[in-house]
Amino acid sequence: MKIKKLLLPAMILFNAFSVGTFAQEEKEDVIRVETNLVTLNVSVTDKSGNYVKNLLKEDFDVFDKNIKQEIEQFSAEEAPIYFGIIYDLHPTTDERTTNVLEALRQFTKELKQKDNFFVTVFNERGSLTTGFVPTGEQIQKFLTGIKPTTPNSLYDAIYAASGKVREVKNSKQVLLILTDGEDHSSHHSLKELRLHLRSINLPIYTIDFNNEENRLWGYSDIHLNGARRTLGLAETNELNRTALAEISRTSGGASFERMIKNRIFLQTIFQKVYAEVATQYVIGFYPDNLDGKWHKLKVRIKDEKGKELRLSNRKGYQSLVRKN
Repeated sequence: MKIKKLLLPAMILFNAFSVGTFAQEEKEDVIRVETNLVTLNVSVTDKSGNYVKNLLKEDFDVFDKNIKQEIEQFSAEEAPIYFGIIYDLHPTTDERTTNVLEALRQFTKELKQKDNFFVTVFNERGSLTTGFVPTGEQIQKFLTGIKPTTPNSLYDAIYAASGKVREVKNSKQVLLILTDGEDHSSHHSLKELRLHLRSINLPIYTIDFNNEENRLWGYSDIHLNGARRTLGLAETNELNRTALAEISRTSGGASFERMIKNRIFLQTIFQKVYAEVATQYVIGFYPDNLDGKWHKLKVRIKDEKGKELRLSNRKGYQSLVRKN
């Protein structure tokens, strides 16, 4: 029998779980939850790539491990969007920084009044988080004098931003990450980050600058939990790009990989992300049990019209442990 939650539906419409600690078959920490409502954002496009609106709850089928679920929560209405924006400042150039900041400034100016955002900029010294797009001078001044107590590596910055963006309830929450794809010795491993992000409904969109620099970095094997070893640039870049693409795809977001020097191109990507998130349907259901395992999700449109439509949503979720 499915476990029903007791809180008001409106309070958790866009929130998959309240995160604490959680249990894994691989003996990870434990995440405990007050409710087991699972939510996912679903984008629907036609064969021309246009977003499809005005679909109803009855048009969707949701499957958890191939078992059809009863849809308990459904929203097709536009909701406020809260963007967590992460900019990886290292390694970089003044030209890139100028382009990125100007593109972000223009994008955030065009957000609707009900929408909101924060920007986290980080390098090896630490990070600066603001409710506005800072200038290059402000970033340089802040990060030059900061003590190294704030996130200064990619995975740590993503982990921190994922918590901050989910503080705003009753909104669609999104992470937008601009990076060269390399992690510089984060306290959180890639494995920890992946498990954390899989436990929450948070679409992630990454823009990979595909940097080419002749340097070596340490890399810790994410599957074997082995000691750090040194990999060459090509190996490290490929591992990180693959990891970011996998995280984005699994979350229901997307990854954009190419050399980016034009701010107009960046603004086009930002606008594409906004259009997708703004038109997403939000679906929620209660799983049959909480088993602490990874659950694959499948969503489809009923009837013949579903054959001509393309759906994009997170590929699964990390089942958590109910709090006693």
